[in-house]
Amino acid sequence: MLLRLFICLCLGSFVPAIFAQTLTFCYEDKELAPSYMGTGLHVPDTRPGVSIEVLQMMEQKIDGLSIDFIREPWQRCLHDMKRNKVDAVIASYREERAAFMVYPTTQHGKLNTQLALNKFGRCIVGDKQFIKALASSKQSFSLAIPNGYSSAKNITDERFIKVDTLSQLDAYELVSKRVVDGTIGLCMINEKVVKAFPFAKRLEAYHPPFDTSYGFLTYSKQFFKNNEILAKELWEHLAEFPFAQVYMEYLGFEHQQIDSIIIDPEGSK
Repeated sequence: MLLRLFICLCLGSFVPAIFAQTLTFCYEDKELAPSYMGTGLHVPDTRPGVSIEVLQMMEQKIDGLSIDFIREPWQRCLHDMKRNKVDAVIASYREERAAFMVYPTTQHGKLNTQLALNKFGRCIVGDKQFIKALASSKQSFSLAIPNGYSSAKNITDERFIKVDTLSQLDAYELVSKRVVDGTIGLCMINEKVVKAFPFAKRLEAYHPPFDTSYGFLTYSKQFFKNNEILAKELWEHLAEFPFAQVYMEYLGFEHQQIDSIIIDPEGSK
């Protein structure tokens, strides 16, 4: 309750948008808890996920802003962004995406990470015995890596033998059964240390993070061209939003329900 009051106070000083505009936001049609909750085309009426809840609050507080939420497979969202059929997605930076997505930049044209919605750190994760051995041993270790996790390319330690899995949960099942030594997991959100991964009560993270990524609200070229003032205003407000607090609130709620459903929302995005 206090967190909600704090958020309302933070948002209360927003300057109204100059032009009334509908922004079509596209996101995953599968659950990527806690960022996106629920599956299919429906946007949940309650607890829709951190990213959706943040955008809904922006919609309520910025006069003239209306957000139309649609759910599609991730690659379809990207396809529609290229063709200006949707206006925005939340995504990490990729050079090839800059050809059809607009990211916040500095006056010198550099990527402005200060206007990111979130900052995620990923660590090697395993049981206490593995983490202790990792810190002191030069032996080889097996590491389960979900297919498509682009952050895995930043693991440069030659001690690791990588084992492909179909999903992050599959990777953690292998760790839990001691089939492999470890995997990767979300261990830091906006500079706050967290254990945002399955079996968090039994597994540990090896710090510091081997990878850090930023999640940006990105716009289609056409939307940004037609609504530059509104787009920049929304970036600024998102950067001020207490994202980590809401994110961790969701994590606490999820861990009370099931200890193994937290999924890294940005690992393959």
